[in-house]
Amino acid sequence: MAIDPIKKLTILSPMHSSKRLLRTVSALGIVDVTDAGEGLEDTASPMKIKGVPTEDIDDVLHKIDAILNLLKTYAPEEQGFFQGLTPVPQIIDRQELKEATENYDLGARSRQASELDEILRRSERAKGDIENRLTALLPLCDLSFAMEDFHRPRRVRLIFGHLPRKNLEHLSSPASPWTDIAWELIKEGPDTCGTYASGFTPAPGGRRTANKDTVRILIAALADDVDEVKDRLSRLSFIETDLPDFSGTISDHVMALQEDLLQLSATIDETLTKVMGLASDRRTLIILKAFWTAARNERLALTKTLGGKWVHLLTGYIRARDVERLQTTFAKEFPDSVIILDDPSEDENVPVSLSLPKVFRPLSLLVEMFGLPPYRSFDPTPYLHINFYLFFGICFSDVGYGLMLIATSLYLIKRTKQYQGVADFGRILLGGGISTVIFGALLGSWFGDLYMEKYLGENNLLMRIQSFFVVLDPISKTIYALLLALLIGILNQFYGIALRMYGAIRNGDWKSAIFDGLFWYLALPGLLILVSKLFIDTPPTLYRTGLALFGTGALGLILTQGRDMKGPVARILGGIVSLYGIVGSYGITAFIGDVLSYCRLLALGLTTSIVGTTFNMLGGLLRDIPYVGLFCFILIVVVGHLFNFVISLLGAFVHSMRLIFVEFFGRFYDAGARPFRPLGFDSPLCEMKKEATKNG
Repeated sequence: MAIDPIKKLTILSPMHSSKRLLRTVSALGIVDVTDAGEGLEDTASPMKIKGVPTEDIDDVLHKIDAILNLLKTYAPEEQGFFQGLTPVPQIIDRQELKEATENYDLGARSRQASELDEILRRSERAKGDIENRLTALLPLCDLSFAMEDFHRPRRVRLIFGHLPRKNLEHLSSPASPWTDIAWELIKEGPDTCGTYASGFTPAPGGRRTANKDTVRILIAALADDVDEVKDRLSRLSFIETDLPDFSGTISDHVMALQEDLLQLSATIDETLTKVMGLASDRRTLIILKAFWTAARNERLALTKTLGGKWVHLLTGYIRARDVERLQTTFAKEFPDSVIILDDPSEDENVPVSLSLPKVFRPLSLLVEMFGLPPYRSFDPTPYLHINFYLFFGICFSDVGYGLMLIATSLYLIKRTKQYQGVADFGRILLGGGISTVIFGALLGSWFGDLYMEKYLGENNLLMRIQSFFVVLDPISKTIYALLLALLIGILNQFYGIALRMYGAIRNGDWKSAIFDGLFWYLALPGLLILVSKLFIDTPPTLYRTGLALFGTGALGLILTQGRDMKGPVARILGGIVSLYGIVGSYGITAFIGDVLSYCRLLALGLTTSIVGTTFNMLGGLLRDIPYVGLFCFILIVVVGHLFNFVISLLGAFVHSMRLIFVEFFGRFYDAGARPFRPLGFDSPLCEMKKEATKNG
């Protein structure tokens, strides 16, 4: 239950076996390969970094991605509810991987997918073009004259468009240029365009644009006068419509376009059917992508090694528990190789691997999210359980919601037990659900106040259970609940300081344990006793004790917090500002601010209960409506509590996590280590099924 011991690894082998050796290392999956040439500046060194091409693998991955993208676009995978929430890898075995790599004809499938993609893209472009043309032509579909007749006259120009009905009388004016034009109203004729092609819907109002206030009109003007006529028409709010320049009527052209659209739709449907036929290859393609990505990483790892004329050098890190396995394999397959194992030096950035019992493992997700601990520090995961589940339970404190969360998490664990990460998240929710039930019972919230007699009747069973378990009602005794939240904050701060002392003592740094831990344990309780005098009648003996504690702790902090500065004056000034909290990672102001942050425990707990109570009240107002009242009550209560469950669950998880990351980790935890990532078949897409071994 700690950070795994790591050994620094160096492997010397004959140059001719370098590629085979790297394949073996990758197959073992236990070595984190590092750059053997890092810091190598001697260009005359016989050991060189070897460049390795990856174009062939990149080409294979490009083909796989092209097919998967085609399937993602036109044949998306149907996912269950939980799969939609979080991506999970495919669980495969060695035999399935072998069949995929040896028997799948990627080249043929790639050519087929490329052809289908080209047909779909070309057909969809053509379909979009036809639909745009139809959208423009459909409003004019009832025009009975041929378009070549409209555009044929040379000495006369024809103008077609829409004119407000109220301005029609101006065209009969004896003034110029109206005396030199001829015009005719074009009434709407019968629909001659037939039915729309399958899958095509014209824009709203697209077929007919005339209305009661406008008229369609055709105007003839001399070619020399057409510009003046158009200018005068624009003053009358005339809107010209450009008619297309092709032979035949618009209705004939529309019918031809719709015929083309039907053919394109049939082509697209036929092609989509073929694409759906490729969907059965999706799992194999994902396996191949994971395999070739691992192969690419393996080849790139070769660029981290050094090679000379005769000798090949590989460096990296290996967990101590895997050393025997590596030595056994190499003794059998590479008897000419030499394995050198060393302990990492103090200044090395050693990768970190965590090993935890099943009961502690779920909350390691939070640690990994925040950042892994330094190699020579300690894993904080086991120390998170009490406070995280305490925070979560108080924030989400409702028995009904807790039972819902337990049921949901058990279902999630059952459905995803083969996916460790998702199942561990389910176990976090399970622990949170249990804590929610406990604190919901202690704080008296059962789906808000659904236990009240106005909802379930006088002296109902739920009310009797609620009254038996309730200890503190935060709504009626808010001040006591607030003080409890602040007390939890104070205790959690002291808990963090204790862990800081533990980490320092563990590393043999007794000075830091005393200067950065013990002195705060003297100063902060003393400060709390002094501040309490502002609110309560503090006994003189207790007050003097607090003054002595604060004075001793503050003096010790002033003398030691600036110990890294040069000169006694600088050290004293550094200690003073550190005590206040202006510089450094902690201080009195930081302590006060962090403690006040725990008020969110009360706020979120109250919010969960009050919102639930509000939905009960809304449902109760409608319950007395004849015939439908009971139905409305049940509907509002069920929907309202589901909404409150989701929102409050999100708030409880996020704010509990924030209290851990900021207020708790800030007291003792310094993250930043890089994770231990062994070379091998490691992909978010696929996970190799763990095979049982004789050694367990």
